[in-house]
Amino acid sequence: MGNIRKLGAFVAFAVTLVVVAVSLPQATVAAPVASVFDGKIPCVEQPSGVRHCAGTGGAVANTVNSWDGSPIDVNFALPDEDEFGPGPYPLAMYFHGFGGSKEGFNGDLKRFTDMGIASMSMTDRGFSDSCGKAPAIAALELAGEDCTNGFVHLMDTRYEVRDAQYLAGLLVDDGVVIPNKVGAVGASYGGTKSIALAALKNRVMLPDGSLTAWNSPDGTPMELAASAPIVPPSDFAAALVPNGRTLEYMLDAPYGNTFGVMKIGIISALIGGADNFSGDNGPVQPTWDIKGWKTMMEAGEPYAGGPLAQFMVDEMTTHHSAYYIDDSIEPAPLLIAEGLTDDLFPINEALRYYNRTKSTWPDADMSLLFADIGHPRAPLTGEFEQGRPADKELGFERVESWFEYYLKGQGSKPVNGVETRSQMCPYSEPSGGPFTGPNWAAMSPGELRLTDPAVRTIEPDAGLNLVATNFSILNNACTQKPVTPEPGTVTYSFGTVPAGGYTLMGAPTVISKMSVANGPESQVAARLWEISGGQQRLIARGVYRPDPSGAQVLQLNGNVYKFEPGTEIQLQLLPKDGVRLAPIASSFRPSNDQQAVRISDVELRLPLAEAPGSRPGVKKPLPKVLPAGAKLALDYRSTGSTTVARWAGRVSIRGGVTAKGRALRLKVKCSAGVACNPGRVTVRQGRTVIASATVGKIRAGKSKNLSVRMTGKGRKQLRGKGSKKFSARWSVSGGEARSAGSTKIRRVGQIK
Repeated sequence: MGNIRKLGAFVAFAVTLVVVAVSLPQATVAAPVASVFDGKIPCVEQPSGVRHCAGTGGAVANTVNSWDGSPIDVNFALPDEDEFGPGPYPLAMYFHGFGGSKEGFNGDLKRFTDMGIASMSMTDRGFSDSCGKAPAIAALELAGEDCTNGFVHLMDTRYEVRDAQYLAGLLVDDGVVIPNKVGAVGASYGGTKSIALAALKNRVMLPDGSLTAWNSPDGTPMELAASAPIVPPSDFAAALVPNGRTLEYMLDAPYGNTFGVMKIGIISALIGGADNFSGDNGPVQPTWDIKGWKTMMEAGEPYAGGPLAQFMVDEMTTHHSAYYIDDSIEPAPLLIAEGLTDDLFPINEALRYYNRTKSTWPDADMSLLFADIGHPRAPLTGEFEQGRPADKELGFERVESWFEYYLKGQGSKPVNGVETRSQMCPYSEPSGGPFTGPNWAAMSPGELRLTDPAVRTIEPDAGLNLVATNFSILNNACTQKPVTPEPGTVTYSFGTVPAGGYTLMGAPTVISKMSVANGPESQVAARLWEISGGQQRLIARGVYRPDPSGAQVLQLNGNVYKFEPGTEIQLQLLPKDGVRLAPIASSFRPSNDQQAVRISDVELRLPLAEAPGSRPGVKKPLPKVLPAGAKLALDYRSTGSTTVARWAGRVSIRGGVTAKGRALRLKVKCSAGVACNPGRVTVRQGRTVIASATVGKIRAGKSKNLSVRMTGKGRKQLRGKGSKKFSARWSVSGGEARSAGSTKIRRVGQIK
């Protein structure tokens, strides 16, 4: 999947390109192309017949002025005219990762020129020769260029994304690129640009945030034909400061109003990868005060109501994330690849965008590829090489097929759906799989469940620094360490894995009742462990900002992993997954005022690739539990859903209610899943309370027969010579278990 670039001090990731195909008739270029970008960059034919377009060296010779005059360092290559005919050609735009720079001609750009596709790679603002490094800035300014706005804008749709659109437009005006056959591809930071370009498709975002038609500088209408973002975020806020409010089965999953928990380790590493931030070479511009945002996040809680925290979230979700780009038009065909063990941009970054897009545009061409690639904790397989080489190459093969069809009009149309490999340890073994399906929901027909009604407490000072650092982003996902008990944390065990094993296929889900004194200023971290031979391996992690009280849903990052027979699966909940004095060795920043979290009525669900009944304990998935106001993604319609309030109050009165003497007899049912603690059950007719009683705990899926003494007013209301059947209402009002319904009271004897 292309070359891998270093992220900050140690982070590397898979890089891939983007392609564009052709549906317009090709015009004839009268003579070999001598220069591009309005004559600024010369082109020289190589012995292979490919033409390389680049300056003679140095920032001044290699940069092209973008739409606002900022100099952008760029390389461009044209295919061999003798082999592929004269242009114009489709264009593949290749985008680098954070801390990287433009691609050279003999790497991934060559892949595309070998396919008959022109290729362009640019260095984003604030990096290297694009007003990044001090010597480049000095040389550019000496030549009269303006680097005032050349700092990192953190993939702002109005700036870095528009830069790519503008440069592609210059190539259209030069007559070398087909205007509706432009494609985008890139990894990580470059994937952010690629998915944004797909969402925009034929539009440009202006500095005021409004959208207008994407036209070349000379006015030719333009459109993205295909995109292949690799390990991208779709929501920068959720990816960098997660609050845990995104569930992989939600139709729409915006960030919301709860400021999350900083991914302090990887942000600390990334920040050193850029050369020029706002404030480094001039006054700080608050709209892009990235260093100021980092300082604010590092200071920690309380964030609630803080103007800078809210401003950062508003800015990130308005101008830096594809998820929030107006979706009134169908996006360009999208192939999104994510890493299974990527703690920075986990697979829910793709699923969030996929679910919402498919609800609006069910026929949109979209495919998902999940493999062992991406950021830490993906495997480090060489110096600055992140991800399994075979999985990266698989990704590039899928990219080539995707763009052969959508950009060149060749080959069969790629199947829309999901393809995944599974994480395999040790890394000397190939990835597991492949697993394929029409959508993500179809990939997990089975479910493993565990319930525990007990009240437990996650102590505020629990969690060992040793364990946090052993399984931080500095270690790969196959790391094993001796099992280390962590007093004060809460652990649940699924027991020993039976013959045949279990294959996790998605996000482990925790549904429970929680209460904590200071609500979202605390956090709940979660880890899914594999225990084997006295060693533990981290399979998935997550973090959640809890509400002060009530039934809540927490989901860990999704993964695909085979638990072998004889191993043990454990789910751990704890107050932190990091070390305050060692940010770089932390996954999440510990909270300043962490309080004890009381948790009860826990239901744990693991989505499995195995079908119900194929292994002991594998069952049909229960309806998905949704937070208030959320809707279910369309692919999960056959599974169904319930609200978290109904889950908490899943007590009902089943069958008829009978009255005789002084007693009302009824059956209280607890639905399958987790044990119920109903509290007070009340039966009314009109405004009159017929009977009311406190009901003790009921096992999941079981019923309890009750004989409840009626009130005096209730007995009076049911006496008489009239009808022997009465309409009534019942309600449950204990704790979070609130539910209500209608029933019939049948008088079966004299009422005393």
